[in-house]
Amino acid sequence: MKTGEDDPAGAGPEATPEFARGWRIVLTSALGVGLGVSGLLNYNVGLFARDLADEIGLSRTAFGAAFFGFTLATAAAMPLVGRLIDRFGPRAMAALGALMLSLGFLALSRVWSTTAYVAILVLIGLLTATSTPVPYTRAVSAAFERSRGLALGLTQVGIGLAAAVVPPLIAIVIARYGWREGFLALAALAALGILPALLGLPGRAPLAAEAPSESYSAVRTSPLFHLQYLAFCAMAFAFAGMLSHFVPMLREAGMPVQQAGALAGLIGVSVIVTRILVGWLADRIEPARLGCASCLLCAAGCAVLAFGGPAMAPIGAIALGAAMGAEADLIGILTARHFPLAAYSRAYAAQYGGFIVAAGLSPLWMGQLADLSGGYKSALIAAAGLLLIPAALFLLLPRLTPRSS
Repeated sequence: MKTGEDDPAGAGPEATPEFARGWRIVLTSALGVGLGVSGLLNYNVGLFARDLADEIGLSRTAFGAAFFGFTLATAAAMPLVGRLIDRFGPRAMAALGALMLSLGFLALSRVWSTTAYVAILVLIGLLTATSTPVPYTRAVSAAFERSRGLALGLTQVGIGLAAAVVPPLIAIVIARYGWREGFLALAALAALGILPALLGLPGRAPLAAEAPSESYSAVRTSPLFHLQYLAFCAMAFAFAGMLSHFVPMLREAGMPVQQAGALAGLIGVSVIVTRILVGWLADRIEPARLGCASCLLCAAGCAVLAFGGPAMAPIGAIALGAAMGAEADLIGILTARHFPLAAYSRAYAAQYGGFIVAAGLSPLWMGQLADLSGGYKSALIAAAGLLLIPAALFLLLPRLTPRSS
């Protein structure tokens, strides 16, 4: 296992040539992840909950269960995704995922029942797994070493931009034209994701030099891999459900959909700032400590929102976005720095798979607790308490002491 021998300082003169050579991969990867399933479905699905409840009788529990089914299906596809990227390269796999995502949104625009909604989300999870950040972060990690943390952070900014810009636009479409047209708009955006995948990502040849199967066999049996995996899963389970329940919670409190969508956009702004900041800091200080700090910040935000109500929604949005941005960054950063690059696709896919399963369970338990208690206050308090567990786990990860530039 790697123990920090790669230079994470990222501030020396060697860092500039890396960006001079690899800026196109970073730019197109940022666009690709933003227009992928992580940027378009995760941050917008809550906008449709109220209308789907009125139209097809979708309950809060069913809404959470459908999202959990989607994440389980995505996680089930992750082992295959890692192998496909190693075999065919990120370009073809990312383009295929973008096409499948567009077709999935088209199917959602015609949904007619709760059962159909759940089934379509599960199929989207299975068929769009290659539109997750896995192929993009693999390409970026191969192109950068000294400034890899910042490059990965900038890549993940694409999701934050999508989270900031798309929900308010989709909310306007829903308010003016209806929820079916909102899904059609998402389908069009997903189709645009084919372009950055084809124009900016490498094909198979640049990724075929090493032996990924042997490297990953050693990685997946290491205690470090399991500790890191547990930390990310515990964090996602504790807070990720707030992402999909944030807008429904505000709308239940009487907030109009456009105002709630604007606050959801604030989550995206927080994600953007956090991903750049965490990526930059991770090249200079202990990245696991950043994970601990983000857990504590999100716990504080949940507590403030629980006791302050909708008036504190901006603070809750910022804290939620900061936690989401930090976790997504750190999965790639810690995987690239703890384990061999030859094993990256499969190791990252495994970590990401566990993360999204936990993230899928999170809205389920939050929705059930909200249904049982008649509101979201108890769920927010529970999330604040649960976030203390991953905060402690991140502190148990080994130090990655930087070398001087």
